[in-house]
Amino acid sequence: MNEQVAQRKADVAVGDPSVDAFSTLVKANQDESTKYQLDDQELIGNVFLFMFAGHETTAHTLAATFGLLAANEDTQEETVQHILEVVGTDREPQFEDYAKLDKVLAVFYEAARMFPAGHVLIREASEDTILTVPNPVGEEGSQTVPIPKGTQIMVDMVGIQYNPRYFEDPQIFKPSRWYGLPTDSELFTAFSVGQRACIGRRFATVEATCFLTLFLRDWKVLPILRDGESKAAWKMRVLDARIVLTLGVRDIPLRFERRKRA
Repeated sequence: MNEQVAQRKADVAVGDPSVDAFSTLVKANQDESTKYQLDDQELIGNVFLFMFAGHETTAHTLAATFGLLAANEDTQEETVQHILEVVGTDREPQFEDYAKLDKVLAVFYEAARMFPAGHVLIREASEDTILTVPNPVGEEGSQTVPIPKGTQIMVDMVGIQYNPRYFEDPQIFKPSRWYGLPTDSELFTAFSVGQRACIGRRFATVEATCFLTLFLRDWKVLPILRDGESKAAWKMRVLDARIVLTLGVRDIPLRFERRKRA
């Protein structure tokens, strides 16, 4: 990476017109008007973050989306019909279609709810504060939790997104729970919320919606079953989470069948 940074700096110095994320970051860092410049290690760290956060998380969520759609054929076909209604069969989706493809986005949201790539959120309290926490389901009232300044807080994102207080039947893949909600609804926490939320949320959701629209329009996602295995048994066998750097699904045996158009 050090060699890559040095090479990219040399390219920028001779006027390389490249506009990829790496080159743009190097150019911005060498701009004399930049208030806070990064050293090479910080530059490498930011490039790694771009690659990691912009690839690993979306890839894992799309893999989960495919697995869940393969296990829920009715939902898959409903999504495909929605795609055909919005973009038809003979054109590519445009940015203006994004807001209309709400059922496609809902499928992605639901997969991200069930398999959140960012499964743990770590924050440090910048000042003394008090959290008001509702009592467990079935108990009235709430309780307060004092949080001193400097406290390290770990938020269980999986627990939040499977909380029956907010998500009825949380174990069930039900994209319809997102229908009609604003695309920036704070009920959806997979990208975090507030001032420290993921800055790539919009890019990731537009990218995923476009990819799913184009792919599902032309291809049907099907499970590869073992001899005598039911779809329900396949779902129990393969739709399980694993954690490497981020949380994702295990290897899912799938096959893709080209859709026939009249």
